[in-house]
Amino acid sequence: MKRGIVIFGIFLLFIALLWLAKITIAIDVSGKITGESIAGMTITGKATSQPTNVSIFVLPTVPTLTIISPESKTYLTNQSLLLNYSATNEAEVWYNLDDSENITITSFVYFNATQGAHTLNLYANNSNGESSASVNFSANSSRCTIHCDEFNGSLKGESTNFDGYDTHEDLQNLSNITLENAEYGKIVFNEEINVTNDEIPEDDDVDIDGFVNVSFNRIEINSTALPNFNISSTLYLYNLSYTNPRILIDEQLCPSSICTINNYSSGTLSFNVTSFTIYSAEETPTAPPSSPPGGGPGGGAVTEVKGIELDKEKISVSLKQGETKKETITIKNTGKQKIKISLQTAEIKDLMKISEESFELNAGDSKTIDLDFIAREDTIPDLYIGKLIVKTDRTEKEILIAIEVESQKPLFDVKVEIPERFLYVLPGEEIMANIKLFRVEGKGKVDVKVEYIIKNEQNEIILSEEETRAVETEMSFVKAFRLPSNIEDGTYIFYVKARYNGEVASSTAQFSVSKLEIPFLKKENIIIIIIIIMIFVIISLFILYEMKMLRKQIKTHMKIDENVLVKEKFIKLKTSKINSKVSNR
Repeated sequence: MKRGIVIFGIFLLFIALLWLAKITIAIDVSGKITGESIAGMTITGKATSQPTNVSIFVLPTVPTLTIISPESKTYLTNQSLLLNYSATNEAEVWYNLDDSENITITSFVYFNATQGAHTLNLYANNSNGESSASVNFSANSSRCTIHCDEFNGSLKGESTNFDGYDTHEDLQNLSNITLENAEYGKIVFNEEINVTNDEIPEDDDVDIDGFVNVSFNRIEINSTALPNFNISSTLYLYNLSYTNPRILIDEQLCPSSICTINNYSSGTLSFNVTSFTIYSAEETPTAPPSSPPGGGPGGGAVTEVKGIELDKEKISVSLKQGETKKETITIKNTGKQKIKISLQTAEIKDLMKISEESFELNAGDSKTIDLDFIAREDTIPDLYIGKLIVKTDRTEKEILIAIEVESQKPLFDVKVEIPERFLYVLPGEEIMANIKLFRVEGKGKVDVKVEYIIKNEQNEIILSEEETRAVETEMSFVKAFRLPSNIEDGTYIFYVKARYNGEVASSTAQFSVSKLEIPFLKKENIIIIIIIIMIFVIISLFILYEMKMLRKQIKTHMKIDENVLVKEKFIKLKTSKINSKVSNR
């Protein structure tokens, strides 16, 4: 009896527990499990044994919550940051930034933040309780600026989009970086690169445009400025016309330890390199035919291409935003055989279009090429310096090009003039320029910011200074700079930029620095100087000869006959001389 009472009590306890959990489980004859919880959750499953009655207890739980984005990193923007998360068993989800106002969300959202460090808090709840998660991150839009417009335009091809990376940490470990100009060539880097680790990583500025050049038959990386890009890579040169090309490194034949050709097909040359400098290609020369037996003039010596002649050494152009101008250059083949000529530029190709970049020129012929200079309305007013490279298989010449871009409607005009005395200076000497500021619009005295910059042919700033000048209508003054004693020989540009009310006006002048060269001893004057010296020597010799003959005639005329003097008793001859005269008679 007692045993029955115990069994009945256990049964009642079991029923009570089921009622408290509010879960009913039933197993039908097919073996399916069905049930319902207090939260309305349906449980289904397949029985692994024969149909029977089973009880399952489910403990109530709070939501699970995970923040996917943002991460604990430094974001390169503070706008439209992504909040993405995963949650289960949630009834409501909300977040706040830095413990500010709570915002309820139902899926991922984008949010804005101020510059600096932040904490994002995420919450979720249900009837069983609340869960939370948080992440610390920072926003710094100036943390790293990458200048890569050259590989982000209509010809970008497969170039890597660095703007697609959200955080500074993402840029520190990138694989398969590609820089392509779809017209000229491509670089595929074969190792991971920390893009931010350039020559000066602390300045948070990576200038890919300034130190990477992909142009016709030329791929160049300044490995000093971008040491992080100085790694093994695969290069492609497009639109070549060679039959059997070979690779050049710094205009010299590239050794197999550095360069390895992959293939050459349809004008595209693919090759691997171990590091970076300047790479190009040329036709592999064929061995000259051997001389006929006995030698003589019938030998098969290759005729040397003597070179080309250009009608300009430098071009300076001044443009306003939205303006275009045209210049020309004339190229002459001074050799004795037909040559192929290519024209290319890198630094200023967005500002200059070449009418014909590749052509052939017969011996003695000339060709005039149009250069169209274009300043778009959004071009930043500044001085842009580059070189037009005129190249043959054997020779290469450069034309220095300076393009100054001004605001479309500047409120001031600027003129700079270097006196003749300072057009040629020595290192360490002083350079002086006459500056004039003219007010185009408005009245009254205003403060104008004037910037003075001296640049070399490589567009590097040698000296710079900025000051504020109070100008009413017109102002003239002299500006002087002491050049560095270690400045290199070459042509330099004195650039003056006046800025007022967001508008920019500018002007340039050029001068030369030389340690040895004196202006009148420039190459074009040497022949004239030699001729003048020869004329002077000839005249001097003629004068000396005439003077010698004149002295001789004077001496002859002044000589007096000795007999006449004896006869006139002016002198008396000695006895020996008298006897000699008598015997002669």
